[in-house]
Amino acid sequence: MTRIYLTILTLSTLCGFVAAQQGDGKEANSEIIKSENWKKWGTDPIPVLSPEESLKSIKVAPGFKVELVAAEPLIKDPVFAEWDSEGRLWVCEFRTYMMDADGTGENQRISRVMVLEDTDGDGRMDKSTPFLEDMLNPRTLSIVEGGVLVVESGSMWFCEDKDGDLKCEKKTKLMEFAPHAHDNIEHAENALHFAIDNWMYNSKSSRKVKWENGKAVTKPAIARGQWGMSTDSYGRLFFNSNSSWFSADWAIYDGTWPAGTKKTLNASTREVFPIHPTPGLNRAYKPDMLNEKGNPRGVTSISGLAVHSSGAYGEDWEGAIFSFSPGTNTVGAFKPTKPFPETESYEHVSFEDEKVGQREFLASTDTRFRPVNGSFGPDGCLYIVDFHRGIIQHKRFLTSYLRSQSEVKELDKHIGFGRIYRVVPENHQPVAPPENLVAALDHKHLWWRLDGQQKIVEASRTDLVSDIKKLASDNSASPFGRAHALWTLAGLKQLDTELVQTAIRDSDWFVSMTALRLAGTAHGNPDLFPTELKTTAKEIAAQGRPVIAAYADILLKIGYPSRVIITYKDKEAKWVSSDKNLQKQYRKGRAIYETSCGACHQLHGKGLENMAPQLAKSDWIKDEERLISVALHGVTGPIKVNGKDVTDVPPIMPGHSFLNDEQVADVLTYIRNAWGNREDAIAKESVAAIRKKHGTRFMPWTEAELDGIKN
Repeated sequence: MTRIYLTILTLSTLCGFVAAQQGDGKEANSEIIKSENWKKWGTDPIPVLSPEESLKSIKVAPGFKVELVAAEPLIKDPVFAEWDSEGRLWVCEFRTYMMDADGTGENQRISRVMVLEDTDGDGRMDKSTPFLEDMLNPRTLSIVEGGVLVVESGSMWFCEDKDGDLKCEKKTKLMEFAPHAHDNIEHAENALHFAIDNWMYNSKSSRKVKWENGKAVTKPAIARGQWGMSTDSYGRLFFNSNSSWFSADWAIYDGTWPAGTKKTLNASTREVFPIHPTPGLNRAYKPDMLNEKGNPRGVTSISGLAVHSSGAYGEDWEGAIFSFSPGTNTVGAFKPTKPFPETESYEHVSFEDEKVGQREFLASTDTRFRPVNGSFGPDGCLYIVDFHRGIIQHKRFLTSYLRSQSEVKELDKHIGFGRIYRVVPENHQPVAPPENLVAALDHKHLWWRLDGQQKIVEASRTDLVSDIKKLASDNSASPFGRAHALWTLAGLKQLDTELVQTAIRDSDWFVSMTALRLAGTAHGNPDLFPTELKTTAKEIAAQGRPVIAAYADILLKIGYPSRVIITYKDKEAKWVSSDKNLQKQYRKGRAIYETSCGACHQLHGKGLENMAPQLAKSDWIKDEERLISVALHGVTGPIKVNGKDVTDVPPIMPGHSFLNDEQVADVLTYIRNAWGNREDAIAKESVAAIRKKHGTRFMPWTEAELDGIKN
């Protein structure tokens, strides 16, 4: 499997930090949180189905079939799985996640990394070995030169199997990783996704990682998504948030796609089509969230995702995105309306169903079927990680509404299950593995190409340089194989100018694009487009081919766009440091902001596309009563910031009334005095007064209501 990256398990509708059973917020004392609307769709306990029974509950798109690959007792509570080139499946288990509705024992070190094997070759795993035990919710791993990188809550480890028995004999802590997982497990770094540029990319993170000379090297990166990360044959990165099926960018190729001013391409719809009622969503008590079938009108629990690129599903599915919705027991599919690089949008593909009208690419009637993650494996097929739990909403976000129906339906019971499935085309024709690492770079399936590239680069296999250069120059090889060869040489620091100059004039646009992208690397300065190649770039621009012509034109005018990613480090303004009372409140508020708000609005306060608007130099921070009201009760769109419409963000920001008056005052004081903002401090008494003034309110504000809030 290319990379199956941890989806932090969530059914929360939006970003927000809520303590155990304080997910109710101010609504705890209102009637709406006591809603029992879910009862109209049944109150019977949800049975625990065997793996075979659960498999029968799944419907998949015509032309495909679903196979069971692994199940308990070989694995329990899986959230991540990763193939190795020997056909073994490495699985991270979240064994202490929500063992009951109170989240009891979450910090016990009893989670594991398991290695699964199919010893008889029948396609189903029949042997498991505990590679690592005594772990705290391991969320992702990457098999690297000499061992395995494993990330658990708070730490990244380099784990070594010295004698080949698939058990870790030496574990070395490399760095702090996913540090916020201790306090806010749903909003912390996840994924170690190897991409074509030789870096591993992460969600909920502002850094990328490279395994180089036996060390983990980090570098600032664009903040992306909430959980899950995938890539395609062109090096595009795909990610998501819980209320959006997917987002994608091409930053690896200097952000030349999508066309126009947008940095990412996002899903155009939030629609979802389950095949049974799914009212077990954290905030489904809210009016109009559920339709007449008991399903959400828009997704609220999107998890990992995977992209079919150079896979086994054929040209009709090339570039399709598969995104996982554990709250609705579905996997959605999105096909590009045009082949890349002309892709401008994606079509949400649904299928006719005789009982419910429409259904997703894959859907189950088993409420405990929780597809939290997946990716395409060495065979080019989609593998799905089923966490297989009743409650998957973390205790810090859990509402009484969800808890009450979970208890009635016994979803708070029966843990320690877990399955992995494979989605196979009915006419599947297996492709043989590559004969060697260089051949892997030109394999039909993307998994092998990335695996071969990673192995060559991390092991510094300079002995293969001659063969890799031959591949890069071989017109009979696939464009993808030649592009991988160029990136592999760049990773080995063996990319020469002659090879690049020849590749720039290649008839295939992607080979030519890759050579333009790496020309600076070949000439000794990765961030400077060589002056001597501007004439060639002018020729490429004049050809008018999609994407590459625009890229060449940019290189002619300004050279490479800036690739510098600035990581934000808060600096106290002079007026803050000169006022000890303000400074104290500011610093306390900053700590709260980092945990409760920074994941969406970002530490720099500039917001995150498809997640949250800016707070830096925003007109929303000026009016004290308005700001406090939003903090306590939330706001629902549409809204304007500094007079401009806010687009591409979720329609609701939840209230944070679970914070006490002092905490609200501190975090708002920080927001009002960070990033160039300058306003008066907010007193806890002011928060208390406004909390009391609107004490019966439970719904988020609209902008129109806030405009008249003092009337």
